[in-house]
Amino acid sequence: MGDSQDIHALFKKFLSDSCTPEEAAQLIHLLQSGKDKALFVQLINKHLHNEEESTVDDAVLSRVFARLNLGDDKRKKPIKSLTFYLKIAAAAVICMVAGIGAYYHVQHKDQKTDKTIVAHDITPGGNRATLMLEGGQHIELSGNQSGIVVTDEEISYNDGTKLATSSAVIHKLVTPKGGQYQITLHDGTKVWLNALSTLTYPKQFAKGERIVELEGEAYFEVSTWLEDGQRIPFRVKTKSQTAEVLGTQLNINAYDDENTTTTTLLEGAVRVVTPHSSASLKPGQQCKVGSQGIAIDEVDVETAVDWKNGDFIFVDENLASIMRKIARWYDVKIVYERDLPDELYNAQISRNKNLSEILRILELSGGLTSRIEDDTLFLSSK
Repeated sequence: MGDSQDIHALFKKFLSDSCTPEEAAQLIHLLQSGKDKALFVQLINKHLHNEEESTVDDAVLSRVFARLNLGDDKRKKPIKSLTFYLKIAAAAVICMVAGIGAYYHVQHKDQKTDKTIVAHDITPGGNRATLMLEGGQHIELSGNQSGIVVTDEEISYNDGTKLATSSAVIHKLVTPKGGQYQITLHDGTKVWLNALSTLTYPKQFAKGERIVELEGEAYFEVSTWLEDGQRIPFRVKTKSQTAEVLGTQLNINAYDDENTTTTTLLEGAVRVVTPHSSASLKPGQQCKVGSQGIAIDEVDVETAVDWKNGDFIFVDENLASIMRKIARWYDVKIVYERDLPDELYNAQISRNKNLSEILRILELSGGLTSRIEDDTLFLSSK
């Protein structure tokens, strides 16, 4: 199939819940092929708006995705790239098919359309972190709170509830697998920590400097800080680089199991410094530091901060990369029983879903079979 009339007919059957499992699979394969994605976007738009004709542009697609309720309703900034929209539009249909796939599993068990075997499902992560102070004091932070605030005298939760007083000079905020937390530093800088991350920071910054250390991933909203009329830069040190920041918004991914340290700039200005070179970023640019040096690309910044906005956004991403993110957020062990399918995935999925729902969507995208047993996820190609 590939003729537009045939695709239109198949899509109408899908919308009326009259697709067979084989036709649903055929629909997915058409989406994965890439060549008919624009047509599917138009069909989605026509269905949602009851229009006879439709054109594909960013404004239309924004309405489509809002109606499909794919992302977090709190998302503030639109994703700019039409190419990105086309890929996620394809993923939108896949997500819709995933719902029908679950229906077929219940109604047609003998056809075995759902390959995800769930012995014990795994719930998503949440607000979990430990505050570690000099002297060995550890404070398990409340899961009912989203963040803490550091001042001269004390540490409190975001709602003003007093947490502790401390004379310790150096603090560490540590999130486990399946955890995230936010902190407001003494200078007003706000930091969101992703799962399996550590932020080391002083209770108060020394005169003339603002330096923190990061392991893992964090999103920063850096405050402007003046001393004697001079702006004091904010520096984020990781194993491979130092990011020098002046009042800005950026995301840094510095996990040990990733091949590169990735810095993505949303607003302001950043200079990335390594032992061998340096580079300055403009908003909308992403810097990757690896064994080959520094590489800078233009990117859709929303894909870098998807985790902070409550989503997974995969754009031409392979399963190995996806599963590293899954393992951190769901606190799950990954066991590869056979080689993974050599495919690239495009999807936007809420991080609030149980793991089995994420797997169902990925399986329907093609090439993957999985099962969950206790805290272990077993994966192989079909």
